[in-house]
Amino acid sequence: MNKLEYSQRGIHLKLSAFDRFAAFALATLLSACVTQTTVETKVPDQAAPSDVAFKAKLHTERAGEYYRIGNYGVAIDAANQALAAVPGYAPAHNMLGIIYLQLGEDAKAKQSLEKALQLAPNDSEVLNNYGWYVCQRQNPSQAMQYFQAALRNPLYNSPERALHNAGLCARKAGDMAQAEAQLCAALQRQPGFAPALLDLSDLLYGQGRIKEAESQLARHMQIVTSPSADALLLGVRLARATGDKTSEVGYVSQLRRRFPDSPQAKSAMETR
Repeated sequence: MNKLEYSQRGIHLKLSAFDRFAAFALATLLSACVTQTTVETKVPDQAAPSDVAFKAKLHTERAGEYYRIGNYGVAIDAANQALAAVPGYAPAHNMLGIIYLQLGEDAKAKQSLEKALQLAPNDSEVLNNYGWYVCQRQNPSQAMQYFQAALRNPLYNSPERALHNAGLCARKAGDMAQAEAQLCAALQRQPGFAPALLDLSDLLYGQGRIKEAESQLARHMQIVTSPSADALLLGVRLARATGDKTSEVGYVSQLRRRFPDSPQAKSAMETR
């Protein structure tokens, strides 16, 4: 099946018919760590396939494409066209929730994601998305129940994403042991899951476990083709912690060349 997977912090799209864009390297429009909410486009179970259902699916896919390139206004219009065709189409509500969350329109994000959850209460993708919303905007501890519910589905084909989100939320709640356990569980499910490698490295660095952090970052760098600013800044910090001047210069050079005006580049220069 052709699919699109597009991720950024808290955002993961899974959309049919766009395989050429599939990749979870993601950099991040929101921040350093990448996690995932998910949109799965499928005909609602309660309705037989029909022309309007197919139109809803295509409009939702188009919304995901425009979201991917940052054209949020057109993405919202496309998602609303999907809902005009099928008002109860959960993936379109989910898509709107993700867009509004990205835009910081929390009330609209909450309304759309809750509607998606109402329409598809057992959908792991929707549960993961809603859990991420709760983690970011409400209470990270309360979000765990949604990730756990998503993981109870044996057919969930990307459990590493919910585990990764659970790890980030546990860290946000101050439970470092649980955060590490969830991130490691994500990597047990998918050893090459780059976002979890980066976040585990950052967690270990924060605990002063430098060698372990270096190992995880090295694995991350082997997987991604274009490291994010956060990954490069973490590389700078680890290189300085170990006195590796060559690596430090290399990471700083990449930051200055690729992200010259970023907070990460500024931080790297200020703490020389």
